[in-house]
Amino acid sequence: SERIEDIPEKNKIDVAGFSFGGRVAMAAASLQPNRIRRLYLTGVSAERDPLANVILASWKEILGVNTYNSEDSDGYDKEKESYYDEECDPEVHTSRCTARLRSFAWSIILQTYSEIFLAKSGPNRVQTWVDGVCRYNTEEGLRALLMQTHGHFMDESDGEDSLDPWSPAAMATRIRESQSIEQCKIVVGSDDKMSSPEQAHRLASLLGLSTGPNSLEHEEHEILCSFKIIEGCGHAVPMEEMRLWREDLLSFLN
Repeated sequence: SERIEDIPEKNKIDVAGFSFGGRVAMAAASLQPNRIRRLYLTGVSAERDPLANVILASWKEILGVNTYNSEDSDGYDKEKESYYDEECDPEVHTSRCTARLRSFAWSIILQTYSEIFLAKSGPNRVQTWVDGVCRYNTEEGLRALLMQTHGHFMDESDGEDSLDPWSPAAMATRIRESQSIEQCKIVVGSDDKMSSPEQAHRLASLLGLSTGPNSLEHEEHEILCSFKIIEGCGHAVPMEEMRLWREDLLSFLN
């Protein structure tokens, strides 16, 4: 948002974002709607559905969000936290790679990609992705990221985002009410477990989804929002269908 201010005011910009990056793009549009012209959001939904809440609960459990406190070690086993998984050589990897971290890496990959894509990739390739997560991340960093991006979920047992002013649904309402954004597009994988097509469609509706033969006939400043499902993809559409996604993004921007 601060960098947007460095761009001359006469030049409105287009912003594309995937997953949490999409939420960041929406936050920028909420804070400075007059500076942004179009939004292209992938893997972002109005709110989490029950399955996504279960998945997040499992990640919370794996990373020990309920028990870990950096200032209070009660319930925190330092000996286990410093334990390296035998499959993860600390001399090779630049960050601590514990059994807990590897479990999280496997879980997030299996939940993020579609079953078809994972099957085609095979176990050896997926193993390299797990190694990559362990190499460039730490438990503390991922735990902090999970708590920062899903703070309400950590506080509310039902994981409901409706009261969060920075939830996608709340931001979409403010963006539409600002009447400043000219156009947006919501893209989601048909097999997305984290941002279901139904909730992504709801987000598009909140932003002003265009429907019917007269969808281009909007009132002045009304947002024109389109919606697209990429068949056979999970949450990671830009990785699973890289060329198709890139072509769609460029078509939208052009």
